[in-house]
Amino acid sequence: MKDASKALRYLGFALKSRTLRTGVNTAATLKEGYLVLLCATAGADTAAEAEKLARRLSCPLVVCSIPVAEIAHKENCKLAVLTEPNLAKAVLDNLDDNFTLRTGGK
Repeated sequence: MKDASKALRYLGFALKSRTLRTGVNTAATLKEGYLVLLCATAGADTAAEAEKLARRLSCPLVVCSIPVAEIAHKENCKLAVLTEPNLAKAVLDNLDDNFTLRTGGK
């Protein structure tokens, strides 16, 4: 990630600070979240779960063209939730061509 965008660097900070929760089952147990990341290669069921989760948490849903598994360093990961509000705001402010905002939030 030497030439990574700012959004990817902020996601790296979130991963190091353990505020990036990965997986559908883990995300379903969260009481608060500030940004839902969905892999562009995710299936229809996972996409529906991500939209439902974003509505429940009242947070934005962002689709990543870069595999979420590569961002989170977890094999076959298609969904991640950012649980720190300042990092989520920083990621949203610095979205680039690799990210598409699907739904709003608060």
